Amino acid sequence: MKKYIYFLAGILSFGALFTSCDDDDFGKAVNITVENATNLESDIFGVIVTEGQPLQLKPFIMPESARENAISYHFAGEPTGAIDLSEDGLITPKLTTPAEGAIPSPLGTDTIIVRVDDGSGTFVRYPVRVISNIVLVSSITIQSGGQTAEVESGKTFDLSQYVTVNPANATDKSVTYTTEDETVATVDQNGLITVVGEVGQTTNIVITANDRGKQSATCRVKVAAEAPLYVGFPFSDNWGYSSNLGTKEGDMKNLFDDKNSTFWAPDITVRPIYDPVCYLDINLGEPIKFGQLGYRHRSLNYSHLQCHTFKLEAKKTEGDAWTDLGEFVTTPLKVDDYQLFQVEPIEAQYIRITFVKGHLRDGKTDWNYSETGNVSVGDLQVFVYNR
Repeated sequence: MKKYIYFLAGILSFGALFTSCDDDDFGKAVNITVENATNLESDIFGVIVTEGQPLQLKPFIMPESARENAISYHFAGEPTGAIDLSEDGLITPKLTTPAEGAIPSPLGTDTIIVRVDDGSGTFVRYPVRVISNIVLVSSITIQSGGQTAEVESGKTFDLSQYVTVNPANATDKSVTYTTEDETVATVDQNGLITVVGEVGQTTNIVITANDRGKQSATCRVKVAAEAPLYVGFPFSDNWGYSSNLGTKEGDMKNLFDDKNSTFWAPDITVRPIYDPVCYLDINLGEPIKFGQLGYRHRSLNYSHLQCHTFKLEAKKTEGDAWTDLGEFVTTPLKVDDYQLFQVEPIEAQYIRITFVKGHLRDGKTDWNYSETGNVSVGDLQVFVYNR
């Protein structure tokens, strides 16, 4: 019986709810927002206007039936003078960025009320912040390739290609380049560094934003020794070859394997015991400043003789006498890693590599530890200096 009483009471209450609604409430607003509003910070919504750029407010009313009602715009309290507010919701910023010094953020704030004039009492209150139309540089970044530059004296380095000014929409993205020591390196306003110092000297090139924020970044410059330029293997088309390696003399293509990574003499099958043993002549096609040789053994395959001692010679013209650049001993049985041998830089068009008898070691020469096999060198790399 009791549950029926409760049910009847519920029906009566529900009916009372509807009978209490006034027909005049239909079509009145229950909520209003402004489409231009944004989240200014945690749980604070407002409107941002940029100096010199008026903004028309765009209110949004719920429910849809209330959208024909009139809307009015008011200041909340006494205006600060940051904006003008028209009767139809046009905001006009009145503040400007100071000509000098720091830029306030925001330049100023006024608070406005947007109200639905339908007797519902529905309104929204927003702070309106005026911001500067100047976007300052926030940072200058230098890619890794430009953070440290090692450049030979007399050479140049274009730093600008590694510099990025942030953000991309900064009003003034221009920068100034300065050197801390002009006796080491100079720099022009395009970021082109010219190194003038002695080997080992260092200085900093400072990049500074030209706007009032004066953000900066630094590139470290070191005067480098003359840097070798790698010339790869197989050699360029204009290089010529001759050799006395076995029966293949004068036909270098037959001395290379199918990967062009090894030359070998198939007819030398015992450890050579006389000096010289065999040689390879390289015609570079034109005089270059030669300064370094790279050498790599082919593998730890004991069927191949690995020459661990060679003599290097060079000459500028075909009629010149060979200049002895020294004898070099490689690390026995070291493979895969290039071993680099420096020589005094010399202008040369012709290079001769002579594979000589090695030093005695435990009663054996230091070619390798096999009695028989083909003479085989894994790779030769020629390094030249920039011209």
